[in-house]
Amino acid sequence: MVDRGKDNIKSLKASYEHICEEILDERRQINENLDRLQQNTIRELESIHERLNNSIEDDTKRCLECISKLKIYGAKLKDNILPERTFITLRKCIDQTAAADSLLKSMIKNDGTDIIFEPNRKLIQCHAYCTDLGKIIIGDPQHDVDPYKIVSIEDKSEYNVRTATDIYTCSITGICTTSNGDLVIADGNNKCVKLLNKAYKVIDNVQLPTNMYPRAMCSISSSEMAVTVSKCIADALNGIHLLRIDGGKIIRKQILIMNHVCYGIAHVDAEVFVTSGTALYEYTMDGRLVKKLYEDSTEGYRGNI
Repeated sequence: MVDRGKDNIKSLKASYEHICEEILDERRQINENLDRLQQNTIRELESIHERLNNSIEDDTKRCLECISKLKIYGAKLKDNILPERTFITLRKCIDQTAAADSLLKSMIKNDGTDIIFEPNRKLIQCHAYCTDLGKIIIGDPQHDVDPYKIVSIEDKSEYNVRTATDIYTCSITGICTTSNGDLVIADGNNKCVKLLNKAYKVIDNVQLPTNMYPRAMCSISSSEMAVTVSKCIADALNGIHLLRIDGGKIIRKQILIMNHVCYGIAHVDAEVFVTSGTALYEYTMDGRLVKKLYEDSTEGYRGNI
């Protein structure tokens, strides 16, 4: 047993060092991608700056040329020259004045041109939703796992989660736990989400839009949940409600609208997977559709989980 313990320590150290390298490699890849995004943005900035700067310099040069020509024509008109030469010079002066006026209007229109930077909010939000570079999992030895082990219920307790505002019998359609042990439940019949403390007492709840039902729930982080809220038919309010638990309160973070019915939901690697009853969809955390993974419309609720 002592030798086996020593071998386990060596194996644990090797896996630790390997994971450290993987974390550093993941960080290097992120840095490379950020460097690429920065370089692309700077190249676009330099291109726009050069184009605008050349335009301003060109207008300035043309303006100076107009002033110079008008001065020359003015000096000629002051001299005693032949009448026919006076007419020609005056005609040129009038044409040049019109050209200068047109140039001036163009310069006034483009006066004060600034370059504005609009940050990529989707990228910022994506990083904000992430809590780590990856999950650290304790791998149990395979020989200690019994695939035929039967899971049994050793004990159960019943608690009343009804509130004064509830009209119907509670129907729990989803449940999640927070980092401090509180529970968040979705009450389908009463169209709300409730927060329970460790004593299973309801300490807060939020109502959902009228006639919109919470269908399922999943954890996004230790204090954030995603709830599918939907009618059983397509509706403009169908979507995912992102909630956060803070100080014993349920905070509404964001609503992601979906153009289909929403039933089951799961969160994996900064993306959410939503079922519609006949299809399975993959979305980013800001609500952008990645792709439809599966669909079977031969019967109803084939894609429900």
